[in-house]
Amino acid sequence: MTASGQHIPGVGTVYLAVTDQDRALAFYRDKLGFEVRTDTEFGEGFRWVEVAPAGAYTVIALVPPMGEDDPQPGGRSPFGFDTPDLEAAMAELGSRGVEFEDVMGGEGPVPPMAYFRDPDGNRILLVEESAR
Repeated sequence: MTASGQHIPGVGTVYLAVTDQDRALAFYRDKLGFEVRTDTEFGEGFRWVEVAPAGAYTVIALVPPMGEDDPQPGGRSPFGFDTPDLEAAMAELGSRGVEFEDVMGGEGPVPPMAYFRDPDGNRILLVEESAR
């Protein structure tokens, strides 16, 4: 338990379904600039890959679906990323080949935000955190 009395002080791992771990790893490392935290074989023919923004506590596990009950690649991702400047982030990531869609927000209490897709079609939200 933490000093504040919380048994769960943060989010450690988020799982993202991918069909090709090498392709996903290249996208998150090379296009988004994430660190590779873990890339190891374990068990029989299974690979565990984790990536994260530099200095982040939470990691993203890039895992293939193991069964029909597991999340499948594609669709809306269960998480999003923060950025202090959406326009600058879109320009930088766009120069690395990331394509954005559905740019919205920036009016009233809704922060500027945009979606992009990874190689598996997972739709991921990028939100300007300074506007929150």
